[in-house]
Amino acid sequence: MLPGAVLALLLCLLFGLSGATAQALEDSTRWTLADQGGDRWGLVLLQQADPAYPPGWRLRLNALGGQPPLDHQRPLRLKDGQGGAWQLANRSRELVPEGAVPLPPASAQFDIEGLEPAPKGFLPLRLQVPLASDVPGPVAEITLGTQVVEALRELALQQLAELPAKGA
Repeated sequence: MLPGAVLALLLCLLFGLSGATAQALEDSTRWTLADQGGDRWGLVLLQQADPAYPPGWRLRLNALGGQPPLDHQRPLRLKDGQGGAWQLANRSRELVPEGAVPLPPASAQFDIEGLEPAPKGFLPLRLQVPLASDVPGPVAEITLGTQVVEALRELALQQLAELPAKGA
């Protein structure tokens, strides 16, 4: 238990996270999920550490086999069951050094900053993952359970709390 507490304290110190945020991220920053067709996806929450890009938290999705390539131009859309909707900007260009091409077809990255207002922690969220295709608009749909939603909520609340400090 002590190593977990030390990790939570380090996260708080390094990233200015609240204790609740650090705890939410301490246990699980990576999840394996399934979409509507049963294809597996990896979801990772991470801090953008490369100074070449804007700072902040990112949601990275990794296709774990068989899915069409991800669309690196379109945003990630999230919906809850009570009419809440969010759009996270696509930051897939951050996955490779500046100017490098091609982008990885099985990974995409999105900016958590778009989660405003913060989603309710008790409602599942449905991700609409943009897929590359000749036909406009195909998506894979992934439903996030409570643990992932609560981690996203904590990050969104933390970013909202920091907004006045950024403007000062």
